[in-house]
Amino acid sequence: MKNKKIIKWFGLADFSKEEVFLQQQHEQGWKMVDLKLPFSIYIFEKCKPEDYVYQLDFKPEETDTDEYLQLFQDCGWEYFYKFGCWYYFRKPKSETIEENVIFSDAPSRAEMAKKVVKFQSICIAAVLFPALCLFPTLLNRSEEKRSMPVVFLSIYAIILFLLIGIHLTNFLKLNRIIRNDK
Repeated sequence: MKNKKIIKWFGLADFSKEEVFLQQQHEQGWKMVDLKLPFSIYIFEKCKPEDYVYQLDFKPEETDTDEYLQLFQDCGWEYFYKFGCWYYFRKPKSETIEENVIFSDAPSRAEMAKKVVKFQSICIAAVLFPALCLFPTLLNRSEEKRSMPVVFLSIYAIILFLLIGIHLTNFLKLNRIIRNDK
């Protein structure tokens, strides 16, 4: 089979854009089969160009996965990939709009966005906690050994700043989804 790779990055809050991207690829005759990190390399396999719908669902709990997947299968969705807490589904596009979405009602979409916000908040807290413990310890070291901790703290502060920026951007996008879908 012929494969192609596309490097494309989507944030946690950009799942709708990712779904559209995957649908467009399928319409052009490429179905997604894998996703490689850390550079977000999407791997597609050549297929018949068809009008497919792609939907992503966020499920942080690992319990009842078989029942969860069976529910989607019973509704006609093909589960084909899992990345972290994201489950990827696809199916041929239907004439009925409600059949082309996993969440047929706005409150369900808002609930999924809330799960993503909660998960992302836990991740950012895990990044911030070491900073709260390490910064004072490293700064209290003796003067003659201060250059190494300062370099480490500077690098960590830059990474932390970038992660907080990404978190805030995603948080604002997800809150917009939650507000619009309530």
